[in-house]
Amino acid sequence: MTRPRVAARIRGRAALDARDREDARRGHPAVDLSAFARARGLEPLGSLDPSGHTAVMPMEPELQFNVVRGTVAGRDAVLWHWRYPWPLDDDGPAGPYAFSGVVSVARSGWRSFLGISADDDQYVGVPCTGVAALVPEAGLLPSFRIACGPGTRQLSRRAVDLGPSGLPGAGPDAEGPLPEGSAAAVARGPLGAVVRAGSRCPLFDVGDRFGTVVLRRNGYVADERDLDGLLRTAVDAGDALAGPARPLPSPRPFEEPLPASGPPLPPWLVPPATQLEAVHALARRFGLTPEDPRAHTAAFPANPAPGTAWAVLRGAPPGLPPTTRLALHTEAPVREVNTGRTALVLPAGDATPTPRGGVRIDSPTAPRRLAVYDGLWTSSVLRSRQLELGDVDLLLSAGADLARRTGALPG
Repeated sequence: MTRPRVAARIRGRAALDARDREDARRGHPAVDLSAFARARGLEPLGSLDPSGHTAVMPMEPELQFNVVRGTVAGRDAVLWHWRYPWPLDDDGPAGPYAFSGVVSVARSGWRSFLGISADDDQYVGVPCTGVAALVPEAGLLPSFRIACGPGTRQLSRRAVDLGPSGLPGAGPDAEGPLPEGSAAAVARGPLGAVVRAGSRCPLFDVGDRFGTVVLRRNGYVADERDLDGLLRTAVDAGDALAGPARPLPSPRPFEEPLPASGPPLPPWLVPPATQLEAVHALARRFGLTPEDPRAHTAAFPANPAPGTAWAVLRGAPPGLPPTTRLALHTEAPVREVNTGRTALVLPAGDATPTPRGGVRIDSPTAPRRLAVYDGLWTSSVLRSRQLELGDVDLLLSAGADLARRTGALPG
């Protein structure tokens, strides 16, 4: 049986600020940000999904409204009003936060009485605003989250306490080890300033997931100055996050081969055995050589393909140069969800840079996305079915022509 979408499991409403109770009751914001977006050269998307931000977006139209996407201060950014699905436990909305206007079908003991398992979690919709920016330089960092504000009463067991560094009650809760000294650097630097400013909100957190920095705060923010501030804050957080990640990249010329293997991949980048065998079969089919995906991320820290590489192949597919790469990126743990892009990667050559989010290239079978900046040219297709590698045949057959038409390869 297919698990119900999250929106279908919302069983009530709540607000983290009494002023948000009417928005919570309505279930969506009362404002439209289209004019705000257009006045700033951004694209209003309504409730559509912004390509490249799967790592942090709800990806359900009932949970995201007023999606705004575009380049802000050099980074691909997105802002949206978020009907955040807050988990319910037997006593109501979970966690130490103070809620207002809670209306829920939940009753004490209802989960155990009904025999509901963790896979059938129920939620209340809480008005929030999300804002995110792509930070490919942070692709080697583990996903983490820093929560702050009145609701953060105690750190999780694995969080690094930033109190001694000037951020009491805050600390990165990371899925893996952070670079040595990076937590203290976060507290002292611009990211620490972001956390301090956000701590005045009833809810505020900042985190990174697969090279995307994301901020969340309570309420459907509508004031244009506040919205501008949130977008700027996301970019500042992204720039600040690139600092702790800076010792990890090791840029190299594109033509230089990368190691075939390296240290074991972290669990979130390890694919199922069946999918890994499909990658090996693809390599054999085109005579390509596997490369260490972590070395690829380190060598090209500003890779235009969103997410983090979990498999990379190098070689000369038909009609393409001797050093051509296929990079399979993910925006979620590979074993859990096959979401991300398979990218054909070349040096940019004389190709004109695109916006940071790239441009859509329509085709009869599968849309592609062209992104060119920081010396790299990528054409990518989206993976959507479990264990598939994407339409690699389309990517390669059309890639050489697109590269020549756009100037990445000689005409």
